[in-house]
Amino acid sequence: MIRGGGLTLLVALALSACTSREPRPWEESPASATGRPPPAPIQRLPDIPDAFRAELRGGRSPDCPLRGHAVHLGEGRFLTAAHLVDGIVPRLRHCAGNPIPTTIRYAGRTLPVRLLRVGEGYVEPGVGPIYRRGEDLALLQAPVVLPGPAARPCRDGPARGQVIRVSSARWHAPAPAGALIPESRPDDGAYSDIPVALTEGESGAGVFDAETHCLLGIVSHRPDATPERSRIVPASTIQAFLEAEGRSSGGEKFVTLGHLPPPGRADRLRRP
Repeated sequence: MIRGGGLTLLVALALSACTSREPRPWEESPASATGRPPPAPIQRLPDIPDAFRAELRGGRSPDCPLRGHAVHLGEGRFLTAAHLVDGIVPRLRHCAGNPIPTTIRYAGRTLPVRLLRVGEGYVEPGVGPIYRRGEDLALLQAPVVLPGPAARPCRDGPARGQVIRVSSARWHAPAPAGALIPESRPDDGAYSDIPVALTEGESGAGVFDAETHCLLGIVSHRPDATPERSRIVPASTIQAFLEAEGRSSGGEKFVTLGHLPPPGRADRLRRP
C-alpha cells in the first residue's frame, strides 16, 4: 500500500504508466466490473525458429554418448535425424556398454521419448550411413504435450538461392541454399546443399526459411565434398516421411529407443 503523497502525484504516475507501456500478448486482461480477479497470465512463445528447437541426448554409455537437436512439431512430437537414434553410429564406432535412454529437453523439461517412425538406414563401406529415399529422419513422441509453438513444414524447397537459417545451439548467419545433391543410387534420394559449416552435435537441427519460418530441412549426417558446406534433408522428403507416418499410425508399433536390432541382424534397419 502506498502511504502519503498527494493525489496529483498519484494521478500523474498512473497516466505515465498507461501511456509508456505497450500491451504484451501474454499479459492478463483487466479485472471485470464485478471485481473478480483477472485470469492467470499466459505466456505465448514467439513463432520463430529458435522457439521450435529441442536438445536430444542418447547413444551408448560410457564411451558413445550422442547429442543433437530436434524440432517441435506439436502434440508432443519431435522430428530429428535418424542417425542419432537408430544405433548405426554406435555400431560404426564399435561402442560397448548399455544404451542411454533417449531424451528430449524442451520448454524447460527433460523427457523420455519413444520412436514413432525412423528412416531405413544401412552402411555403405567407405561412405557411412545411407538412408533409403534420403530419409535420415526420425519422428519421436514425448509422454506429455509440452507448451510452445509447432513448426510448420514447407511444401517444398529449399530452392537454390533461398535464404535459410539453421536453428541450433550455435549461432549461424542466414545463408542462401545451394543445389539439390542426389545420392549415387536413385533409391537413396537427395540432400540439399547449404553453405554453412556444421559440427558434431548439430545433427537434427531445423533449417528454416528466413522469412516465413517454415521448416525447410533437417541437418543430416552427410558431409559435403567441399569445406564450409553441409547437407540437409529437404522439405519434400520431410513431407513424404510425415505423410507416410500419418497413413500408418493406426496400427503403429512403437519401438523403445536404445533397444533396436542388434548388430547380428545386419547393418540395415527396417521398421516392422
